[in-house]
Amino acid sequence: MFKNILIFLATVFIVTFLLVSHTTVTNLMWLSSMDMPVTIAILFTSIAHDMVSMNGSGAVPAAALVAVALLIAFAVARIALKWINISRRYAYAIAGGCALFAIVLLMPLAFYNLDIIAGARSAIGKVYLIASGALGGYYFGFNLSKKEN
Repeated sequence: MFKNILIFLATVFIVTFLLVSHTTVTNLMWLSSMDMPVTIAILFTSIAHDMVSMNGSGAVPAAALVAVALLIAFAVARIALKWINISRRYAYAIAGGCALFAIVLLMPLAFYNLDIIAGARSAIGKVYLIASGALGGYYFGFNLSKKEN
């Protein structure tokens, strides 16, 4: 049980890191297109800064948003697995993708049709974030303890 909690927390970290780094990279790509100098050092320091600032300040930390969405999706997947015969890896991957799909879909509805997550402003960004959730879900399903599998 404790191992599964650690795996869940690692999954939240992975998905949050992918979300934050995607947002940072897309912002830096825009700055670069405006002829602003963007170096590798700026890239890494910006990602580190955004990981702290997007999770430490503001109304809702990104990790908390991801954790709640994944927790709900994984709970639904766990219940669904009692009736559906599918590999847990794929079930949790689908659940993780659905969790990020819900975040990407519901965030604009809550904020007057504005995409608060900068990385989700384009269709490619939305697909990337949903794939990040699916990757996190696959990681979670793959690493569940043998008793749970």
